[in-house]
Amino acid sequence: MLDQLTLHPYSLLLATCGCLGVFIVPSISAQEISAQTVSLSQEQTQSLDQAMTAYQSGEYARAIAITDTLLKSTPKQGKALHIRASSRVELGIQTGNAAMIRDGVADARESIGATQSKQPGYYLPYLFGMTNLSMIEDQTKHAQDSINVSTQILDRLKMADEDRANILYQRGLANLQINDTIDLGVSDFKAALNLVPKHIPSLTAIADTYAMSGKNDEALVAFNKFVEAHPEMPIAYNNRGMFYKQLDKKEEALTDFAKAIQLEPKFFVAHINHGYILMELGKPAEAEKDFTTALSLQADNPSVLALRANAMLRQGKTDSAIADYKKAIEIFPKNPMTHADLGFAYFFLKKYDDAFTQFDQAININGKMRFLNPWTYASMILSGKAQEANNRFAGTVAKPDEERDWIDLLTLFLMGKIDEGTMLGKVNPEDAKAAVAQKCEAYYFIGLRTSAGGDAEAAKPYFRKCLETKASYLSAYRSAQFELQQFQK
Repeated sequence: MLDQLTLHPYSLLLATCGCLGVFIVPSISAQEISAQTVSLSQEQTQSLDQAMTAYQSGEYARAIAITDTLLKSTPKQGKALHIRASSRVELGIQTGNAAMIRDGVADARESIGATQSKQPGYYLPYLFGMTNLSMIEDQTKHAQDSINVSTQILDRLKMADEDRANILYQRGLANLQINDTIDLGVSDFKAALNLVPKHIPSLTAIADTYAMSGKNDEALVAFNKFVEAHPEMPIAYNNRGMFYKQLDKKEEALTDFAKAIQLEPKFFVAHINHGYILMELGKPAEAEKDFTTALSLQADNPSVLALRANAMLRQGKTDSAIADYKKAIEIFPKNPMTHADLGFAYFFLKKYDDAFTQFDQAININGKMRFLNPWTYASMILSGKAQEANNRFAGTVAKPDEERDWIDLLTLFLMGKIDEGTMLGKVNPEDAKAAVAQKCEAYYFIGLRTSAGGDAEAAKPYFRKCLETKASYLSAYRSAQFELQQFQK
């Protein structure tokens, strides 16, 4: 499931970080500096319009390239600096590039200095950039800089209610980064809404803040207000759908995602979210259609390719699933989870040598993927690598009993070091959800070991018990489907 989308409060998108230090809001004089009145040729004006269009379309790299060219001939052109500032900040956030965000913040400062701006919007890339730097670099001083400058702007500049709401929103975001409670952030969002009751960024921010803080009643009220204020906006339904998903209210979530798609048929994220919920409802064929639609909008998105492959596997469409996994790996070869998923697909088909290759690649990329241990051991044993497998997991055998976790127990069972009664006796008695997952995996691996021992018929009752848990999100469940050839449609 993708994260909720948040909206920005002005036509130029901005960020929330800070590393260049607090600057003082320039005093506004009636006399404009010469850089502010630099005239542009018709060609330069057209370039500026093209940069703005590129920015508003999310083509941040193109906007940066256009403004780079323009600023070579007119280095103090305030609007060009502002567009480049916003584009650098946005692209830096997308890519996690702190240096690019810093460059955007520097551009924002220059644009303010070049124009002696009375326009609050010119401060937004700085404020948004500093808050995001605070998150990326885990340094609260950046967010504090954003708060200080926001407060100066609110105190010193005369501005329209919409502009004041935008600055309050930015300060609210920064306040959330440095305070132990949400109170100051929520207070700023509420102040913005008092000025502009339909202020989109504050409506979604206050709902998200309550949701992330576990204040579900307040969050639902806030999400409902967002929808009521903007019934025409697909993002309002998408975000509320995400919240319903968090509450495990799948039908309500599905309805909201469907409404978002109805309002905007090309809403990429809503198609993914709608498909994801359909998967959880056991409707992989319908989910596949959603993921295919999403891929028609972004053909080379590896995450969606992997989701569609998962939906195909649940229907037993192995060749198509493997093709999607391979394409996802081609696009993003360093994603360990996609290698693991391809490994599972091969495992389900009993291509154990290929499965081991993919599991091994996943672990080489990310050594913390311990959940693959029993699968890796099984794929090695079943592909004739018994000695190598036992050597690889000798450390698991050597662990003291009190240090063994569920992953260790599954692996030890496959190694013949504990029996099924011991393994099942360790199922979590206090966490019902964990217990269901553990039973699913235990029954599957009992069935696998029984089948590998030469008694395929005796293994089937265990595979059926695995499916009876309804833990369809687990690889053990999907493997049991293949063993019994019982697929979802």
